[in-house]
Amino acid sequence: MSTVSQILSQKRKEQDITLETISRDLHIKAENLKAIESADWKSLPDPAFVQGFIKSYCQYLGLDPNYMLALYRREYDPKKHPQSTSIFKKSQTFFLTPARLAAIIFVIIVIVFVSYLFFQYTSILNSPKLVVNNPQDNQTTSVPVTLISGKTEKDATVSVNGDFIPVDQNGNFSKELKLSDGQNTIEIIAAKRLSPKTKVTRIIRLSP
Repeated sequence: MSTVSQILSQKRKEQDITLETISRDLHIKAENLKAIESADWKSLPDPAFVQGFIKSYCQYLGLDPNYMLALYRREYDPKKHPQSTSIFKKSQTFFLTPARLAAIIFVIIVIVFVSYLFFQYTSILNSPKLVVNNPQDNQTTSVPVTLISGKTEKDATVSVNGDFIPVDQNGNFSKELKLSDGQNTIEIIAAKRLSPKTKVTRIIRLSP
């Protein structure tokens, strides 16, 4: 008894039709048609797809699809022919079309914009960094002048006991402060627009 593959192949050749022609007319890949004619079931997708291919192929060649499908079901044993998904996966290959490219670019722009807003927002919420290098806290000195120096963020402003002092482009600042006799409380404050302030306090005692 002839098999499904043999009958289809013979009928096609009798009608002198190429696989490429049938592939174009039925919108079935030529490699799938070739696999059916070769009984290469493991190279084909799910049996449900294969039965659809066979039915269309039979109708195209003028064969009885019900009879041919009955032959196929009698011949085909899933245990002997484990399915390969390679051909099926090829049909789902991702193609980068202009519309998809535009969508990807749009998503990237949105992500970058949202990230920028997030970092700007968190920057506003965070107090500026403030490091006071001099003077050290809780010290006693006999020198009536002390140097206030340190570093903050470059876009922050710094004040010492309410008086603003310059901050260079790297965030460095310095100022000489005259001390009074006894205990001196020095407040160094760094501030940014709309952000909480950062305050460092130093206690210096001036002894006679």
